[in-house]
Amino acid sequence: MPSFSHSPQLLWLCALLEWFDHAVLAALATEHAGLLDAFLASELVVEVEQPLRAYRLPDDLRARCLVQMRLEQPLIELTLQTRIFEYFLQRMAENGDTAHQQSTERACFAHLWALGLLLGEYLHWAELARYAAEARAAQPQLPEHVLQLDYYTAYLAIRTGELKQGEAQLKHLDNRSDLAPHLRAAVLIGRGHARWYQGDFDGALRFYQLAQAAIDHADESVLLAQATIAQSMVYNEIGDHQKGLVLAHTSLQIARRSHNRYREAHALYEVGNNALYLGRWDEAQLHAQAAIQLYEQLQVQARLSMLYWMQGFLDHLRGNDDASEACYRHTLDLIAAGANQYEITLQLDTWLNLGLLYQSQSLWDDALAAYERALALKQAPEYPQRLALAYYRCGDVFERQGRLARAYTAYETAIQHIEQMRERTQTEEVKIGLLGTVQQVYEAMVQLCLRRGRRDKAFAYVERARSRAFLDMLNNRSTAPHEVTTDTGLLTKIAQQPATLADVQRQLPADALLLEYFTTGVMPRGESFIAKIPASNARLRQHLTQPAQTLIFAISRDSFDVFDAREDPNRLRPHRGDPVPTERLLEANLLPELYQHLIAPAEALIAQCQMLYLIPHGPLHYVPFMALHAPEGAALLRTNGPAIALAPSATILLQSCLSRPRKRASGCLALGYNDSSAAQLRYAEPEARHVAQLAGGMVWAGPAPKSTDLLTHGPHVGWLHIAGHAAYDPHDPLGSALYLGLGDTLSARQIIAQLELNADLVTLSACTSGVTHVVPGDELLGLQRAFLFAGAPAVVCALWETNDLVALLVMEGFYTRLLAGIPPAAALRDAQVAVRSLTGAALQATLDRWRASDPALAEALQHLPAVPDEVRALHLYAEPRYWATFMLIGRGD
Repeated sequence: MPSFSHSPQLLWLCALLEWFDHAVLAALATEHAGLLDAFLASELVVEVEQPLRAYRLPDDLRARCLVQMRLEQPLIELTLQTRIFEYFLQRMAENGDTAHQQSTERACFAHLWALGLLLGEYLHWAELARYAAEARAAQPQLPEHVLQLDYYTAYLAIRTGELKQGEAQLKHLDNRSDLAPHLRAAVLIGRGHARWYQGDFDGALRFYQLAQAAIDHADESVLLAQATIAQSMVYNEIGDHQKGLVLAHTSLQIARRSHNRYREAHALYEVGNNALYLGRWDEAQLHAQAAIQLYEQLQVQARLSMLYWMQGFLDHLRGNDDASEACYRHTLDLIAAGANQYEITLQLDTWLNLGLLYQSQSLWDDALAAYERALALKQAPEYPQRLALAYYRCGDVFERQGRLARAYTAYETAIQHIEQMRERTQTEEVKIGLLGTVQQVYEAMVQLCLRRGRRDKAFAYVERARSRAFLDMLNNRSTAPHEVTTDTGLLTKIAQQPATLADVQRQLPADALLLEYFTTGVMPRGESFIAKIPASNARLRQHLTQPAQTLIFAISRDSFDVFDAREDPNRLRPHRGDPVPTERLLEANLLPELYQHLIAPAEALIAQCQMLYLIPHGPLHYVPFMALHAPEGAALLRTNGPAIALAPSATILLQSCLSRPRKRASGCLALGYNDSSAAQLRYAEPEARHVAQLAGGMVWAGPAPKSTDLLTHGPHVGWLHIAGHAAYDPHDPLGSALYLGLGDTLSARQIIAQLELNADLVTLSACTSGVTHVVPGDELLGLQRAFLFAGAPAVVCALWETNDLVALLVMEGFYTRLLAGIPPAAALRDAQVAVRSLTGAALQATLDRWRASDPALAEALQHLPAVPDEVRALHLYAEPRYWATFMLIGRGD
């Protein structure tokens, strides 16, 4: 900028202009009138094709000028864009030839677009509405500009609380095929906002991702940053703060590359907000201060109110109550002054957090007054997640005041809002995240029902709290697994609803007992702000989590009991990144202790049943129930004891396992692969051949790929047996997979998407095939979930790695008993007990029998020496680590 470096504002103005000529600059840069002729004749400008002779800055110079302006005087951009828009708007009223008028109109609306983006950063919706009205009054002739104005009408309706109206208008626009890419992206972002504000989080994410796809050039970096930060905010809402943090950092990078200070400030805030919920308070504070500094430089009062809210929450978490209240009050004052009056979510959040502050101080009336202010907001009904939180916290206050009926009504209303959101959410990831943020509401309701003596209601809410995303998946299966024939002869799909106590007692077999566990007060896994609350602020934690407790609901056809297990579920939580979390719980001194807490309270009932169904909850899914034994030595799994099966929930057990028709297919298919890696097995392939020989079925063994054929033949198999390696991935549980051949894996995700089964039984004789990742909402992610979804009513799987010779012994005993007519759970029990009590002499006899009767096994056993005489009287596999890994999920009879 050599000769005009003393006039940067002229260059900044030109950098903002789509094009300019002498008349344009004379009107907009009057202070530089004496420089214009020389400037237009300089090498700093290039000519452009316009109806009349016009100019623009070269691209590289334009980019440098914009960077300089936004760094040195960011506020001037709004002033200049306003002046430019008003100038071209005035010129639209002038008469001229068509080409000239269109050129002027295009410039006017291009600058209205840029001005609208800036006004949006200040949340100056009234000003944007006024400018849009003025532009419409100028009667634009080009259709794309009419569509732009229609977009403003719709988007402004959403930002001012008229969600339904704005959403309908945006949908109409989105259906048009002639939208420009940038306008399409903006429409999609607006539709995402409308879905998000109404609690439809997966709908919001879908529209934001579509908006990203519609943005195909760098000039729309503002929209790209908006779409990215909006996704970060949604993930924050559904409790996935790690993903929210990653997206916020991505938006921050986009903003900094484009030197957009407004977007940078917002991204800094969202980085801090997600870091706050992860318990990284110093990081949150650092980014909050950086955002405050930027917003103060930009004089964006409306956005500053978000930062004061965040600072208030940080102070509350750290126990600085006075500072917290001052921040919340300052936020509300800014809103009352009109700085952020249309940001309903901020108003709701501020009243909710102020109420929580008073609640943690036992200021019950003040807390209720704050919650009532939130509920009284005109647009509050459009925000169901926050309504649910408000009613839940009201219920908590009522309960602490001893007003139990009012508390029950408040909790019930909160749950109604939660389940409305669940019903409208389709994406499993989003549904799991959403339900995970509200588990404390169900926990509070269960505890209150018990306190009021309504044990049947407590059980009903236990079922409503668990595995709902999986139940919805089963409901939505196109194959309609549950159909009845109506009076008219039509097949009708029955929607699966959570089971009630009456349902369980009616459908349980007469000789069965169901123990359903329910844990409360489980701390979040990984990083969490709750875990970082200092001991000095324990009163706040009491209002954010329920007391840690494990309840046992014991149900048979004619009895119903509830026990307190006196077990803190938090000590059973897996360690972070632990690939086999159950192994840690196999410690000899822990097994009898767990028996005393989880089994002993119902011992008298267990003694009367032949079939025991266990339904763990939360960290109890990692408990090795098959290995539990009483302090005096009596094992839960014993010959004269009940057969044992587990299930994700009573509802899934009844509706997806026990009620599924039997013998929908016939024949046995056994798959085996030893693997050729360092972890090579010896007996997986011989085991598959042996099982097929016992059952008279087919065998696919060896390194050849099998997954494609399995997907094809799956519906026609009665028993499916898979022997080999399984890999559990704690970071991507649905990526956990079975190794079926050389370079051939079958993941849980693929099974859910592609496999359909009519089998009565699936047996996964594969290490860690039964390990699941338990996420909030008690959703179990892993291979067992996948096979249940694929249609199997019963799945045998393993919780940890075991000796593959022991697996062969268990499986032979299991199938031998199955073929003798013993039900699966009892057959597995007897096979495990037999291996547990197997002596060295009995093992040698078994090996000799195999060598004599099965050539494939004989070849595989060549390396095994004879069992030494000194151990022939010993029980070689008495330790639970050998045999207790196997369990049956689903139907046990």
